[in-house]
Amino acid sequence: MEGTGQSDSKRDGLKKFTLGPNDSLEGKLTYDGHMTVDGGHAEGEFRIGGNIEIGNGTVVKALLEGSNVTIKGEVEGKLTARDKLTLGKAAKLNGDVQVRRLQIEDGATLNGYVRMGDFEQQAGS
Repeated sequence: MEGTGQSDSKRDGLKKFTLGPNDSLEGKLTYDGHMTVDGGHAEGEFRIGGNIEIGNGTVVKALLEGSNVTIKGEVEGKLTARDKLTLGKAAKLNGDVQVRRLQIEDGATLNGYVRMGDFEQQAGS
């Protein structure tokens, strides 16, 4: 039980970035940590090295790319999850999706083209 709970925000050596209810982000973000959007407004292109979480009641219009992506709110745009995409029961996702694994809770909606399986990063993109 040594050292537990002390460095949750730096787990896996990755930083964490959170947008709260009064925050707004528009544009391009490339970030090697985790990103959480919990309320607030986010629009643009977000390429995240770690995980992305879109909270309940949050609306995001963006291209999203991350390792594990969890959506509990609404997302409009192209989405890439290098590992797993999880759609919570209130999630609404409109856009094309590329994922390794997919979990959809009862009640979630997904409209778009879905491509699953292992995928290589395209050279030069």
